[in-house]
Amino acid sequence: MALASIVGSRAARPLTGAWAIACMSPGEATSPDGLAALRPDWIPCDGALPAAAALRAAGLWDLDRPRDFDASDWWYRCHFSAGENARPRRLRFEGLATIADVWLNGTHLLRSDNMFLAHTVDVSRIVSAENDLLLRFHALGPLFAGQSRRPRAKWRTRLVEHQALRWHRTSLLGRMPSWCPPVAPVGPWRPILIETSPLEIEDARVSAELDGGEGVVRLALRARYASQTGRDQSPLDPATVEGTLTAGTSEAPLICERISDIEFAFTATAPIPRPERWWPHTHGPQPLYGVRATIRAGAAPTTVDETIDFGHVGFRTIDADRGPDGRGFGLIVNGEPVFCRGVCWTPLDLASLAADRSAYRAALEQLRDAGVNTIRIGGTMAYETADFHDLCDQFGILLWQDLMFASMDYPWSDEPFARSVAVEATQILAALQSRPSLAVMCGSSEVDQQAAMLGLPPAQWSTRGGDELLSDLVQAAAPGTVWVPTTPTGGTLPFQADCGVSHYYGVGAYRRPFEDARRAGVRFAAECLAFANVPDPATVASILASGEIPTDRPAWKAAVPRDSGADWDFEDIRDHYVEQLFGVRASDLCRRDPERYLAVGRVATGETMLRTFAEWRRPGSTCRGGLVWFARDLQPGAGWGVIDSTGRPKASYWYLKRALAPIAVVSADEGLNGLWLHALNDTQAPVDADLRIARYRKGIMYGEPARTAIHIPARGFRSVHADALFDGFLDLTYAYRFGPPESIVVVSSLRDRATGALLSVSHYFPGLLPFEPGDLGLTAHAEPTDKGYALVLETERYAHAVAIEIDGFLPDDNYLSLEPGEARRIGLRPLGAGGYPGGSVRALNADRAVAVAAAEAISAR
Repeated sequence: MALASIVGSRAARPLTGAWAIACMSPGEATSPDGLAALRPDWIPCDGALPAAAALRAAGLWDLDRPRDFDASDWWYRCHFSAGENARPRRLRFEGLATIADVWLNGTHLLRSDNMFLAHTVDVSRIVSAENDLLLRFHALGPLFAGQSRRPRAKWRTRLVEHQALRWHRTSLLGRMPSWCPPVAPVGPWRPILIETSPLEIEDARVSAELDGGEGVVRLALRARYASQTGRDQSPLDPATVEGTLTAGTSEAPLICERISDIEFAFTATAPIPRPERWWPHTHGPQPLYGVRATIRAGAAPTTVDETIDFGHVGFRTIDADRGPDGRGFGLIVNGEPVFCRGVCWTPLDLASLAADRSAYRAALEQLRDAGVNTIRIGGTMAYETADFHDLCDQFGILLWQDLMFASMDYPWSDEPFARSVAVEATQILAALQSRPSLAVMCGSSEVDQQAAMLGLPPAQWSTRGGDELLSDLVQAAAPGTVWVPTTPTGGTLPFQADCGVSHYYGVGAYRRPFEDARRAGVRFAAECLAFANVPDPATVASILASGEIPTDRPAWKAAVPRDSGADWDFEDIRDHYVEQLFGVRASDLCRRDPERYLAVGRVATGETMLRTFAEWRRPGSTCRGGLVWFARDLQPGAGWGVIDSTGRPKASYWYLKRALAPIAVVSADEGLNGLWLHALNDTQAPVDADLRIARYRKGIMYGEPARTAIHIPARGFRSVHADALFDGFLDLTYAYRFGPPESIVVVSSLRDRATGALLSVSHYFPGLLPFEPGDLGLTAHAEPTDKGYALVLETERYAHAVAIEIDGFLPDDNYLSLEPGEARRIGLRPLGAGGYPGGSVRALNADRAVAVAAAEAISAR
């Protein structure tokens, strides 16, 4: 098997050649001879791609023309030439979805029944100057029908249509009809590589450990040597082998030991004096140390000269914190408690399940810039690429990695199934073991929960067998990683929020009031805050015609997620919070003014997320983390993503960016105890700031604002009782209700004392959100800066949720609220070739949109 921890050597390269794909009826052909006799209709394709991606590239499939990829056999053909100076020794298949047979030049090489396994096959005696590689991917649909002879599950899941999926190691993506488009992964979903080196790496273990203040990098490598004349002899003598482990600027010799005639073991230990600690980006820097090994031996023609790149390592400690009562869950990084905030990851391209490094970089930078310091790859998804993990390491984003088990009663007692899973886990751990970003390995998602909700006793919950198999593997291969057997977990029932890890949808799917985020005593929400988030107008326009009512449009509703079997969808959930926040009937507004309905929907989900995270991040909260379900939509529309399927942020993204910022001021309504402000500082440097509190009624400030200087320690907080900064009783939280609210909004802004730069601002609404349109005196113009352009916004009255739409540019902030008398400058990032900014802005409580004017300096150009 190939271990993905080997980033690659100079002797490995992608298999290139003339690729083609053919769709066949199940079992119509079972061998190359049978296939040749049928003369299938071959479609050229650009390399080893899943069937959906290959057909899309040929213009034969898209989301508007769905098909069942599991209903057919898919054959792939590749004709390739073997170079005279680089004759292939091995083929490495990084991932074949799902049941696959492989032939090279008519010889059967491989049968795989686990999408998540990598395989390396010796082809040195089969390969010739010209070669034909054939792959058959079996139709899963007929296999589902043939599983009746296998033991039945103790319970049935509603997540997928075919219960027999529990027997097949494949992704649930494309097979969950309630919220995922029908794009099942079928075919080669990870690269096929040619290896030409005589040295085959069979196993590699790299670890980076802290010993007091010193660092140690250890390598244990097992390799097999195949001479030019075949695998049955090896002229190498361990005494002639020399090599070096390089870690950062440190070097150490490799020690070689012969295991058999053709197998060798290498070990080395390299010290790293006083290494810098790796931190999540919200808390500190991300120093990384490159690791590689060189191996040299023998004399021509049996020379070995190999460089193996293991990527990089980082030094940090991560521990689970169960709290003083033993019922909690949190992460401690390098001895510091870290509030983990972020998202649950979705593939950037559902058809290919991959992306190039630049696409991963843009997506992860986007999340990092929003304050995300933790990403979860859930059990319904698929394992990610080395590029993804490299960038998480570089950007300081912690990884919560599920093994791919979700919402089904898996057959852990079946020996072949368990063996396959053990190899799968071993390979995944080999890929991730030395990465500083790896924080949590999790066995499964919503397995115990489903059994418990169906009324089964704990003895019949399904994760116990998996925990017994997997926990020891994780602890042995990645000892610096926290193991969680399943989520949700803890409490009398696994889904109770006040113990362990929860999937918290109290505020959200269960339509609980906002105060439930505190009342529920959430400890760690590994999933939360799922809404049908409305995309920006440009994306909406690609689905809806102007003035079209969303609920009447099938294409719109098809993209709205729902729980299977429920008589509601997540648009209904959004509408509930629209009514709570704005005091309007959502269905009436949708019929009367669809554009306005979508506008308030954007703000409602963003405001709900912001309020929930403000509650969880405040000092005294029981919560140590929250991960929003999802990062990005799987298809165009109002999906769970805070980013749409094209990569464009939605309103909820911008609200989260404010809620998750390392330096933030949050408002906490303490009822009869008044309004408290908590200034949070996750960074490694203290902050000296000025806090200003202003009150607004009818869009105009009344009374003098209160001000105070505060010192926020590094990785600490400072709490201020807002009521104490004013003379007399004001009822800022409208708790006593003596007449109408004293304020419509209370704005608390935090500015750097030395520079005056705005660090954070919090808008607290004691009642309904501002909604009625009026003339605000809002203006917007673009002006040049040394980095391009900035948008300057000013208003005469309080402007709520100002939406910015600039053609060809992405603002650095959006859906922000403005106080009168201040000029807010928003950076604009060009999305294309250039030009100067033009577009409009509109506050939610404004009676019209305002055109963006170009500054005179721009016009003069």
